Amino acid sequence: MIELLQLDHIVHFINRNPDEAVLEWEKYGLKAIRGGSHINWGTYNSLLYFGLSYIEYLAVENPEVANQSEIPLISQLLNDSKQFEGFGQICFRTSHIVRLKEDLKTKGYHPTEIFEGKRLRDDGVEISWKMLFIQQDGPLPYPFFIQWNQSDQERLEDLKRSGMLPSRQENQSVKSISFVVSNVAQVVADWAQLLGVPIESKNIIKVGRTDLVFHDKKNSEILTNIHKLKGDRPFQVEIDSPIAREPIIVFGDSLK
Repeated sequence: MIELLQLDHIVHFINRNPDEAVLEWEKYGLKAIRGGSHINWGTYNSLLYFGLSYIEYLAVENPEVANQSEIPLISQLLNDSKQFEGFGQICFRTSHIVRLKEDLKTKGYHPTEIFEGKRLRDDGVEISWKMLFIQQDGPLPYPFFIQWNQSDQERLEDLKRSGMLPSRQENQSVKSISFVVSNVAQVVADWAQLLGVPIESKNIIKVGRTDLVFHDKKNSEILTNIHKLKGDRPFQVEIDSPIAREPIIVFGDSLK
């Protein structure tokens, strides 16, 4: 891979107003914020930041517009949210999305066109970015990639200045993301090649500072039940400094 990718965010599909996530996390002393509306996609969101990485609570705001969207993430939201609320996708941050697309093609993958995105924050600031997806038929959706139209430092300063990133969460980061899958060995090998990273162990790869941990659906009754509901999907996010003694389950999946 041309550069060291970093985890940007985890997408949590919900069937409710994203403001409910803001209120829910207040109960645990964490600050989530209202993101805004993606007018051209028919969706809206709220965001829970840990440093520059975050969990996005994504919901359909305008079904008519969402159903016409060409964005693969919106199609997945429409399909997955019929079955469950919970983590559905992850996204990595890049500074060279055009070169990344060419690199993926060289490796034999089939990237989509580069999509433009934007939304208007409550404070009137327009946020914009570019996104790249990978076409596939497998059961576990490949991660997608984002390039923000601000540098990491500019985004960090903006989040702090606007009060969206409190000091407690500024120095936290996503330690790991756990997935339940049908074929651990196959997924680990494929994702390691895709992301250009070594295999840390038989079920773990590390991308930037974040471990991706893949669990066989047969390893426990809990994993089997999660897989029956969601199929091959992420199901738990772990922060590097624990936020509670036990994992906190919000809208289907857990944070610890």
